[in-house]
Amino acid sequence: MRRRLLPLVLLYAVHHSPAAAADVTELKMDRIVALAKTYFRDSAEVPMDVAVTTVVTGTNGKPKHRAQSTVRMVFHGYNLQSGKFSLRGNSGWFNTWALRDSMTGDMAAFVAPLFLVPSAEVSSRLEIRQPDQPGRPAIVTGHATGCEPFQLMPPGRFLFPYKHCGTEQVTLALESNEPVFQHYSFDSDGLPAPARVPYLGDVQILGFHADVDFQKGTLPGDPNPFLWPKETAALITTDKGKISIANRYSPRLPSK
Repeated sequence: MRRRLLPLVLLYAVHHSPAAAADVTELKMDRIVALAKTYFRDSAEVPMDVAVTTVVTGTNGKPKHRAQSTVRMVFHGYNLQSGKFSLRGNSGWFNTWALRDSMTGDMAAFVAPLFLVPSAEVSSRLEIRQPDQPGRPAIVTGHATGCEPFQLMPPGRFLFPYKHCGTEQVTLALESNEPVFQHYSFDSDGLPAPARVPYLGDVQILGFHADVDFQKGTLPGDPNPFLWPKETAALITTDKGKISIANRYSPRLPSK
């Protein structure tokens, strides 16, 4: 029997909420922002296999649902300056849940560097912690204020905030005195908030947390490396239990 694929195309423009002015020395942040623009730049289409694991637990911590599957995701059209990108995914008819759930990690990965880039709409209050000794990472933290009430992305079935607003943090390791993005984390503000979510129905969302680990990659004809997601983990905490979604990414690069 031939496997039919169910496509999904997602175009996204990040909605940030206003924050206070930056208080980081410009030279240091200029270096980090320039690095972000280099690594998180537009590229040719990069197909990836995404292994998705979803675990739902009740308020007692006992598992209510667990599922694993693999979907295909193609990322392209990244514009760091405007905060826009597009991606599309597909899956078999019987694991459309995996395609839906995988989008939570996809979104977290591709909005990760945006708080580092100044825009006409938003300036984040950024803090940078330099390495306290050789071999330790540098950490950049962004704090947004005045966040609007939390909402899920329309039509409400994707488990990711419609307006990206809260506390964000990027960890940069120093390799040959050059910072390299390693890890990103995000905690949403504007909570608690009511929502209808898969697996648990009508709930009060109490917390939304996401983590992203990155991997370097290159494409034929371009010697400069890109950064793609390696692993993502999202945790949605509600008054009826928790939804945990983990993605693992394997790029399907063309033969050289």
